Amino acid sequence: MIAPALNWYAIRTRSNYEFKVSNLLGKKSVNTFYPSVLKWSRRKDRKIKVVRPLFPGYIFAECPANPRDWLEIKKTEGVVNILGTKDAPLPVPGEQVENVRKIVESGIDPLPHPFLKEGERVVVVDGPMRGAVGIFNGFNEKKGALVITVDLLGRSLAAEVDSFSVERL
Repeated sequence: MIAPALNWYAIRTRSNYEFKVSNLLGKKSVNTFYPSVLKWSRRKDRKIKVVRPLFPGYIFAECPANPRDWLEIKKTEGVVNILGTKDAPLPVPGEQVENVRKIVESGIDPLPHPFLKEGERVVVVDGPMRGAVGIFNGFNEKKGALVITVDLLGRSLAAEVDSFSVERL
């Protein structure tokens, strides 16, 4: 008997349930990938390192392409859905999952940021500049920040903001 082909699928989870869903699916013998990174988190009196998901709200699961397995995944506590069409979930290319796995396991601190092109209009959604609208100018690799330009009265100001505190307008 030939083993069924396994595909990777992106699983949408409830907010902050990525780790729990990964563990629950592991107990069901489903191979999962929960890419995470250590990030500094500011508390009132100190800074600590915490584990943060690289893709908030998502994990990846490898399973056969059949409705029975998809249903078993969907019935797991904390799972919202499997990304795809109304007819069936869409597989994620295995090489993309492996590329992310290699980056995470390499020890390099990946810096997630929106897929933006220079010149696109963006809005800051978090931090002290929340609500500011500007133009994406580039990425400061040394600081791991996005550079945006905000204009006022015909003059522009450049500011660096955290990479995941900006959204495309």
